[in-house]
Amino acid sequence: MKIKSLLLGLMAFVLFACPSKEDDVPAGSLNVEASVDGKAWQGSGNSQVTSVAGFTVWAIGAGATDRSNMAFTLDAERTGNFNLNGKALWTTSDQVVHSATSGTLVITKLEGNKASGTFSFKAKPMTGTGPEVSITNGKFTDINISK
Repeated sequence: MKIKSLLLGLMAFVLFACPSKEDDVPAGSLNVEASVDGKAWQGSGNSQVTSVAGFTVWAIGAGATDRSNMAFTLDAERTGNFNLNGKALWTTSDQVVHSATSGTLVITKLEGNKASGTFSFKAKPMTGTGPEVSITNGKFTDINISK
């Protein structure tokens, strides 16, 4: 199960590290925000729904100008609650990747090719040691959904 979560997380990272030229989020559009260990963070987000080997994967990601980013891997395109344990990544500007150990994401609005929601999670570094990171007060507004 841990390998499946890691692979889904890496897939989400790849999808957002190589954005499509068709993405219609205007440059500078900061539609994702959160507090990372109490400090304000903002980024531009998009999402991609893909079917892989009979599984639906909805990858949501956002990046900031300092190269930090968040990525979420969900198993369905729907409104409601999602458990983020092993399904969310936080990458610092130094490129240290943290994997969620707990948390939730709630899709509150799903209309056409846009989604909005809230999230919070705690994450630990995937390799080595280091402090746990706390992501709170997260929200995204009208992120694009590509299919």
